[in-house]
Parts: sequence; structure tokens; C-alpha cells
Amino acid sequence: MENKLSSYDIKSNFIELFEKAEREEITREEVEKMGNELAIALQNKSISIIGYIRNTELMSEAIKTEIERLTAMKKAIDTRVDKFKEYVKINMQDLGLEKIQNELGTIAIAKNPASVEIYDETLIDDEYKKEKVTVSIDKTAIKNAIKAGKEVQGARLIEDKTSLRIK
Repeated sequence: MENKLSSYDIKSNFIELFEKAEREEITREEVEKMGNELAIALQNKSISIIGYIRNTELMSEAIKTEIERLTAMKKAIDTRVDKFKEYVKINMQDLGLEKIQNELGTIAIAKNPASVEIYDETLIDDEYKKEKVTVSIDKTAIKNAIKAGKEVQGARLIEDKTSLRIK
């Protein structure tokens, strides 16, 4: 039996073997021999499958860690730039400078648009408040209710889902 069978080929060969055995097209010894060869091929394939999944999961985790590291680095750089801009602005104000031009560009102190500062929310009239309503469904409570025998309209318990677990 070929050593490089795909999972699909192994499954198909098992089905074909069982069908031939049911129709008595092959002897019991042939069934055992071919079955053992397919079982070994499946065992070898499962080693590759587990290795591939574990390697891919590790790569995904490494990428996640690198994203977190780069995000923290970006935040630190952005903070450094903001502090430096503030430092330059203060020095320009102390020197009475509104604008500095050179061949790379212009540094200028500009007036920001008007903004609102809320110093006490309790004093704000209701006409200036927006209400946000968030509705979420408690799936755990629904699950517990259904398991307790209660009918919950619009929901049902699904118990036939499966997942692949690698230990």
C-alpha cells in the first residue's frame, strides 16, 4: 500500500474494503492484511495531522504575541511623539514664535476648534443626553432552562455539534 495516501484516500479505501468484504469479493485474510495496511497509513497520517495543527497553532500564537509587542511599541512611539510635540510647542510659545519654516516643512502653533469639557455630568440637562440601550441574550440561562425542562421560544439546545481535539 502506498505510504503517501491522503486522509480522503484512506477513508475511501476503508469504505471500498468494507464493501468488498460485505460482497465477499475478497478473503478474510485479504481484509485483515489490507485493513492493517490502511490502519498503519491512518496512524502515520494522524501523526502528520497533529504535527501540522500544533505547528500552525504555535505560529498563530507567535504572531499574536508579536502583534501585542508591536502594538505596545507603537503606543510608546506615539506617546513619545506627542510629548515631543508638546515640548516643541511650549518652547515656541516661550520664545513668542507662531511658525518656523524650513526646507523639510513648517512647524506652526494653530488654534484648535472649540471643544466641550464636561466637568459635572449630573448638571447636564436631559435634552443633551443620549441613551444607549444594549440588549444581550443570556445563552447560559437559556441552556440551563431548557435542560431543566422549560421551553424557551426562539431557542433550542443543539447537542450534535462536534469539534476536533488534539491532546
